[in-house]
Amino acid sequence: MTTLTWSLHLLLYFLFVQSLSIKHLISLKLPLLIATTFQLILSIAQLARGHALQGPLYYLGERMVAVGQPGVALATFMDQVILRAYGTFSHPNILAGWLVISLLIIMRLKPSTMYYVLFTIATTLGIFLTQSHSSALALFGLIIPLYFLKYLRLRLLYFAALFTLAISYFSFFLPPRADLSIGERLSLQTLSLDVIKNYPVFGTGASASISTYPMLSPSHRLLQPDHNSFTLFLSWFGAVGVLVVVFFVSRLYGFTALLIYIIPVLPLFLLDHYLLTSPQGLLILLIYLKVVNYSHVKSRRQ
Repeated sequence: MTTLTWSLHLLLYFLFVQSLSIKHLISLKLPLLIATTFQLILSIAQLARGHALQGPLYYLGERMVAVGQPGVALATFMDQVILRAYGTFSHPNILAGWLVISLLIIMRLKPSTMYYVLFTIATTLGIFLTQSHSSALALFGLIIPLYFLKYLRLRLLYFAALFTLAISYFSFFLPPRADLSIGERLSLQTLSLDVIKNYPVFGTGASASISTYPMLSPSHRLLQPDHNSFTLFLSWFGAVGVLVVVFFVSRLYGFTALLIYIIPVLPLFLLDHYLLTSPQGLLILLIYLKVVNYSHVKSRRQ
């Protein structure tokens, strides 16, 4: 049933994204700016109050979260326990990833300088409000040096400054927070590799890998997907599924071009699973790939 549900979601989102024309894609700039502004205002309010606002926002997807509630994403800032910003998403990491990919979409649509500046500021603010490590790595480690800094000397100076800040002020910019420990992530990774070994050809089916945990590791109690989207995808669909996807995507983009497009979001794939498991993550990923395809075809024609 979980595989069928995920597959129907994928089909629905894929058909919707494919129905978008070039005109629709270009017109995404203003809606994305409005949506981003709304999410940031809501996030600031959640952080200031320490809990969700609820009311009509519940129907837009806002979770009922609060400081002190079990299972809520928290952080420590200046010895104070604070709520990591959720917006209307189910987890702060998904909000941060959505902001990062929205910025990439805007960049592909070649907006005015104003949009560049506004989206970059908004995404940076969103990273600090959500305190998402993977999105911070994508933005500061890849997107800014690759797309905003055109000269090698500037990139070297940027990385030197970034490294210095990371060493000197790590506890300020990325304070300790309540999250999965490295040990728990490695445990999930090991278990996912065991799933791949036991289902190497066709996998377990989409979203079905968790159902194999009790059989493969009866003592394992953390029922979460692997936080590496690549091994998670392999455990779902096996070698056959991976080869089919690589074949069709490579025919569409070209293997080298595909790598270039995936590099900016690589930390999101390597360090989390929401681009595959979350409806919002899956939808924004498909829209990004559609925009990438549009810009790729346009550049080839030129």
